[in-house]
Amino acid sequence: MGSLIAQRCSENDTYFNDVFGTSRSSTKTNASCVQVINFDSYRMLQEIIPSCTHILTTIPPVEALLNIIDINSNETLVGGGRQCCDPVLNHPNLCFRDLVQPNTWIGYISTTSVYGNHDGEWVTEDSEVKCEPGSNGKLYYRAEEEWRNVAHECGLRLHVFRASGLYGNSRSAIHTIRKGKYSTSVPNSRAKSPTSRIHEEDACRAIISAMMYNEPVARASCLWNLADDEPAHRDEVMAFSKKLLEDANLELQRTSDEYSTSAPYAVTQRSGRASRRLTDRKRVQNQKMKDLLLPDGKLLYPTYREGLQSILDFNKADWF
Repeated sequence: MGSLIAQRCSENDTYFNDVFGTSRSSTKTNASCVQVINFDSYRMLQEIIPSCTHILTTIPPVEALLNIIDINSNETLVGGGRQCCDPVLNHPNLCFRDLVQPNTWIGYISTTSVYGNHDGEWVTEDSEVKCEPGSNGKLYYRAEEEWRNVAHECGLRLHVFRASGLYGNSRSAIHTIRKGKYSTSVPNSRAKSPTSRIHEEDACRAIISAMMYNEPVARASCLWNLADDEPAHRDEVMAFSKKLLEDANLELQRTSDEYSTSAPYAVTQRSGRASRRLTDRKRVQNQKMKDLLLPDGKLLYPTYREGLQSILDFNKADWF
């Protein structure tokens, strides 16, 4: 996601002069105008950060640090050797607070899992945070709080983006179906719970628009839900993906019996994300994002149908 945003920013040379991206791999972006810096090259980061007008962080928080952090503490966790679960704020060789300039725009990509379970009801940016202790949502919420503390202390313009399930041209339900990694032959209680998602191009449009968004107060902390218009059952999305592939005469890839449709992969190999679909039931409202961040108030891909069709069209030639 970060590499796509960097690429789109580099294409907007009327607003962004120079675009940098950090990585531990030099192949994270194909955009020739994006200068990639190793995340551990702290001397170069120390030179660049003070001149940045916009900084977006997409790095997930680190769970291991929770063992040494009192997650119920109200302590401000920035600089001075104090530990944070956010890797940027916990960088071993530089203190972000000492480098960033006041009024810098900061974006942090979080997740809608911070809302926890709302029994299938709609959640807005004002909804209660109900994530369970020790959960992925709790970890992200902790990182959000760390960034809010930094923004308050340093006078930064913080935007937190709670993203629903991101999908795009390189990862989607179509990719999962094509690789044979989804079983419809076993009972799947997840189908009872609609989930929210958003195409990465729409998320990218919203985030870049927020970079240009003029808050009424420079230090205001803005919170945005990123989601499309139609939460849907996962089985419904998978069935649509399967039909798209069949109609295009594209055969499924099956490299191992482990992922065949007769194997109970969906039951025995549940990921943390799959487990959350069972327990964190909610629909994510996107009206604030559409009203304030999208110029025409419309998504390029308002539902999974338009998004998956575009992904198939993008990959069809290679898959044949």
